[in-house]
Amino acid sequence: MPRHTILRSTCILFASLISTLSIAAGAPLYPDVVEQISHLQIQNEHKREMLRFSTTHINIGDGPLQIRGGGQVAPCVIDGVAFAQCTIATQEILDVAGNIVQTHPAGVAIFHPEHNHWHQSAVALFEVRANAPNGPAVAAGTKTTFCLIDNDQTILVKKGSSRTYFECNAELQGISVGWSDDYHQSTEGQELDITGAPEGIYYLIHQADPENHWLEKDKTNNLAWVKFFLRRQGENPKVIVLEQSTCTPVTCGTPSNP
Repeated sequence: MPRHTILRSTCILFASLISTLSIAAGAPLYPDVVEQISHLQIQNEHKREMLRFSTTHINIGDGPLQIRGGGQVAPCVIDGVAFAQCTIATQEILDVAGNIVQTHPAGVAIFHPEHNHWHQSAVALFEVRANAPNGPAVAAGTKTTFCLIDNDQTILVKKGSSRTYFECNAELQGISVGWSDDYHQSTEGQELDITGAPEGIYYLIHQADPENHWLEKDKTNNLAWVKFFLRRQGENPKVIVLEQSTCTPVTCGTPSNP
């Protein structure tokens, strides 16, 4: 057989193989996480004024936010804090058939002995700023870890749909499309210290994925805020909510569970 015929046949076979692999792999379906903030309240804790709040992570994307642990557990230090048990975390992007078609470094997962489960690092950044969303910082930004699970169905999901992610383990965590992950104001980490802040206008800022651990369909909607007036009358300061960032039935219609 002539050489050019062999080469032509090889090219056709290779092109056919690539086409088959592309069909088998499918297009990547990216998550899109948006945030809800609710239930602002000030509590006096050991002579400190703590602004407490509930937050909800809602996946409105085309695919799940799926995070898998690395399997190997070792100590680590994150933002100056030492943890005894950590594992490398990886985001997995799926196609419509559930195949993994792309991966992305997602920081680490950390074991919290006080909760007896695993959290993903740097899921959110909380701040309080004066007068404007980009105003002077009143409360130092706090990066918060979370266990990612399907807690509540939103209006995007048919009632009765099964949950995919429901355990805070090191192997697999995530938020399915149309599901939300809720954190009540009483949960550890859902607070910022605003002791002594003068009466006035403030913004509570919630930035999801501050270290870009996730690939998403849209990264521009990861920030949410609530504008509130801090009133001081007597010894008990009070929060009066005035406004919040873009609100939809999805972001504002999902309750936070205790």
